[in-house]
Parts: sequence; structure tokens; C-alpha cells
Amino acid sequence: MKSNTINRKKLLAIINFNSLKTIFLSILTFLLILTSNWMASFAYSSPVVQGKEPIEVAQAENQYPFYWEFINVDIDLQENGDMLISETQNYVFTQAYNNQRYRYIPLDKVDQITDVSVSENGKLLPITTGIENNQFWIRWEHSLNPPEAHTFVLNYRVIGGLHIHDSGDQVYWKAIFADRKSPIEKAKITVRLPNILSGNIQDFKSFGVPSSSVKVNSQTIQFIAQQSIQPGEELEVQITFPHNLLKVSVPNWQNFSWGSFINAIFGWIFFIFIILSFITGGSSGYGGDGGGYGGDGGGGGGGGGGGGGGGGGGGGGG
Repeated sequence: MKSNTINRKKLLAIINFNSLKTIFLSILTFLLILTSNWMASFAYSSPVVQGKEPIEVAQAENQYPFYWEFINVDIDLQENGDMLISETQNYVFTQAYNNQRYRYIPLDKVDQITDVSVSENGKLLPITTGIENNQFWIRWEHSLNPPEAHTFVLNYRVIGGLHIHDSGDQVYWKAIFADRKSPIEKAKITVRLPNILSGNIQDFKSFGVPSSSVKVNSQTIQFIAQQSIQPGEELEVQITFPHNLLKVSVPNWQNFSWGSFINAIFGWIFFIFIILSFITGGSSGYGGDGGGYGGDGGGGGGGGGGGGGGGGGGGGGG
């Protein structure tokens, strides 16, 4: 009778351990998938602003219903870290087309976008805005009777768009967006820094299509594209100045760093390992009525420890 009781306890302990091991492996798999997905989004995200102008009707090869004669972007950095951005976009419509315009701005490297307006010839136009797929979108309508040109001025405030680093803080902005289906003939980007940063520009550069850059004065940098910008091409600018001259906090999006993410993964794995070891250890003690079973229970506890170590290695590699 005593032997049957011991065998029943041993069987229950083995079942409990296998169940716990299955739960542990399931949680570990979930954490690995979460890590993989986060890494993919991080790798392909960039501190940028993009936009797109959807074309709803198929066009003949090398034919565009419109193009941009120019896009001029002015970025005025404020002492509180906000960026006041003005985009002057000159559309040239060559054939019949819809009268709705769009602008999309990704929010992955931005805390918030406010104070949005669109105007033509100094007159404000009705707009609608929203957020979809982690992008802030702006939509407006206008009269259209091609062939003709329209110049729209988009204004908006970017909150939490600076890049804060110990080695230097940065305005890092993709002003000319790649996600469009028509070319831009000319583009100019002007970045103005506040008076407190006058004479403190450490570095400035651009990425994307070739552009010239000139330091207009001690707090203004200008970039001019040296060629037309085809669909899929972009122009991004970066201006670096000493850290902490602007008394601004680190943006919310930047607070979620690699270090905190990895530490969180390790923390969860360690916590699960401790709970697993405690429970399996308790099971082995519970079966201590028989000396032989006590040894098997101890072995089960050791197996749990090995599983925890493997999970820790997987989390660190992610």
C-alpha cells in the first residue's frame, strides 16, 4: 500500500514537472517571438518623416498625372526641443486627377504632432487628420482644372522629435519622403537653430540623393538637392550640437532602449526560473517519504534549472 502511494506521488510529481516545463517553454517561445518582432521593427525604423501621394489610376509608362516642381522644407528648432516644420509643396498637374492630397508622417521617432494647418495663397484649407498604422495623416481637398499648378503650405509642430545622446543632440529628419509615385524636380531644406545654439553646431550632413550643404550663419544650415528626386528616393538631414545645451528631456520613444528591453527579457526568464525551481523543489520534498523517490525528485528539480539557463541564453541573443 505504501509502495502504491509512493508510486502515485512520483507519477504526480513527474506530471507536474512536465506540465511546468511545457508552460516554461511556451512562455520562452513567446518571449523569443516578441524579441524577434521588436528587433525587426527597430531595424527598419528610422528617425524620419515620410509622406505619400497615392495614385489611384494606372498611368502609362513614364507618364505622371502630376509632379512636384519643388518642395521646400523649413525646420525651426525651439528651445524647448519642439520643431516647427513648414513644407511648401508646388504641384504641377498635367492631366485630369483627383482633388484630394495626402501627407503621412510616421510616429516611430516622434512623441506627438500638433498645430497642423494647410494653406494655399495664404488661405487656410479645411483638413482632416488621424492616426493609422503608427502614422499621422493629413488630408485636404482643393479645386482642380488641369493643366495647372497649386502651391500648398503645410505647417505642423513635432514634439519629442530630437535625438538625445551623450555625444551630442541632433535634429535628424527625413524631410523629402521616398514613399510617392511622382518625381520632385527641386528640393531645399533649411534648418534654423535657436539663439542658445548659435555658434555651437558640431556637424551637419545629409543622406539620400546628392545635395549641397552650406552654413548660412552661426545657427542656420541649408541643404539643396543636386538633382531631381525620383519616386523611392529621399533626402534626410542631420545637425549635431552639444548635449544638454537645450534643457530638454529624452523623448518617450527613445526611452525604450535596447538595454531596458534585454534587461526586461532576462528579468522575466529569471523570475520564471525561480518559480519553476521552487515548485519542482517543493515536489521533490513532498515525495521524500521514500529515499529512492527523493532522489528522482531532486533530478527533476535540476532539469528545471537547466531549462531556465537555456532560456536566458536565448533571450540574451535576441
